[in-house]
Amino acid sequence: MRFVTFAAALAVVAAGCSASGEFSIGTPTIENATEDLIEEDIADQIDLGELDATCTEPASEDVGTRFLCTAATDDGQIIEFQAEIDEDGAFAETTNLVVAGKLREVEAVIITELEQLSGLDLADDALDCGPDLVIVDAQNEIMCAVTDPTGAVFDTTITFKGLDTDDPTFDFVVAPDPRADS
Repeated sequence: MRFVTFAAALAVVAAGCSASGEFSIGTPTIENATEDLIEEDIADQIDLGELDATCTEPASEDVGTRFLCTAATDDGQIIEFQAEIDEDGAFAETTNLVVAGKLREVEAVIITELEQLSGLDLADDALDCGPDLVIVDAQNEIMCAVTDPTGAVFDTTITFKGLDTDDPTFDFVVAPDPRADS
């Protein structure tokens, strides 16, 4: 089984996990308030355990000013955020997280394309990209596995482009040879 690289478009692949929070006494800076927002509200939304957030200092405190934040998960993965000051305080949105529903959509698009390219009839769950939420690495990639009808498993790399846009795309490459253990 040999596959080629393929590019596809799928609207809104990235997670829009976000929340707004007001600044309060005891939270001396906008970046500290946003860190609290990420560690509390957003951590509850994405359910990846405790997060340790760090935000850059915004250039100003004006509404509309954007700044960056990161949050480390318990296992050391880094979630990236684009934060913005709004009239209620702060708003933060993930830029490298793919949520379950969107990940399943990506898997379905790739399975359809692989069937067309290979002529094989693949199961609906032939492509496994892992858990419900996937943090995309620094190269905007995730590793998945596709299983062909014979049970052979092929590593599949998905590279996302423009996760922070309204119309992101992705490429995928299936390894030319199956895993040795399949």
